[in-house]
Amino acid sequence: MGGLIALSTNWLAIKMLFRPHKAKYILGLKLPFTPGLIPKERAKLAKKLAEAISTRLLTPEVLAAELTKLSTWQFPNITIREALAAMGIENPTLILGEKLKEMTDTMFPKILAMLTSVQLPAELDDKLAEITYKIIDENVGTFASIFISKEKIYTSIKTNTFEYLASPENHDFIREKLYDGIELILSHEIAHKVIEEKLALNIQDVFLSFQRAQKEKHAVFHVFEKIILHIAKSIPIATMIENKLNSFEVAEAEDLILTVAGRELKLIILLGGVLGFLIGGLMVIF
Repeated sequence: MGGLIALSTNWLAIKMLFRPHKAKYILGLKLPFTPGLIPKERAKLAKKLAEAISTRLLTPEVLAAELTKLSTWQFPNITIREALAAMGIENPTLILGEKLKEMTDTMFPKILAMLTSVQLPAELDDKLAEITYKIIDENVGTFASIFISKEKIYTSIKTNTFEYLASPENHDFIREKLYDGIELILSHEIAHKVIEEKLALNIQDVFLSFQRAQKEKHAVFHVFEKIILHIAKSIPIATMIENKLNSFEVAEAEDLILTVAGRELKLIILLGGVLGFLIGGLMVIF
């Protein structure tokens, strides 16, 4: 009797962890212990489990450390151009130009603020003044330049330039000229050659160079590590885990737990039966 009671109570206790999945009512009154412990505390369990995993197990630092182990990545034996073509990018230079234009649009207020700043760096200001004086001397003549103020001419040019750049009606024109500059640079023979050389690189060779940088801790790899860590910290790991746990159906979660720990739970039931049997036997003897 002791063994049967222990078997049945242990079995019932484990079942009550999961079942019933929903609250049960009789005559409008909710039955105690319904729903089961896990369904009832599902949201709290998901939140606590997500916090524990994200702060103790899968932290941004751990994730970044794994991602910066280049052995984690599997790279195909193809060139960068072939990889881009597989993704449907047939003209990388055109895509690069579009991205640079997007960056220009994003940074345009800062570029404009820099261009319209009256306080130029001293070295740049001196160099521009020197160029202006040289142009005046070459076109006017050294003797005639004695009778004009080169400083005033340079100041006037600088002031008028800043006023032109600061005028909102000229901003579209400035932006277009920046676009033209990007296209001019990308169409230049040297830039074209550099881009073609990079596209011809084998991805595995790039991977090996990163491996060497990882071992020697070159500056490029430090930058790579910082970028990966920044990305890892921006990933809401706890929220993702919590949402995933909450998306599980209770029955699905029950099946998952029983699949992993079903054998151990059965042993707990049997152990309870054995202990109940031994205690019952001792009660009979004594």
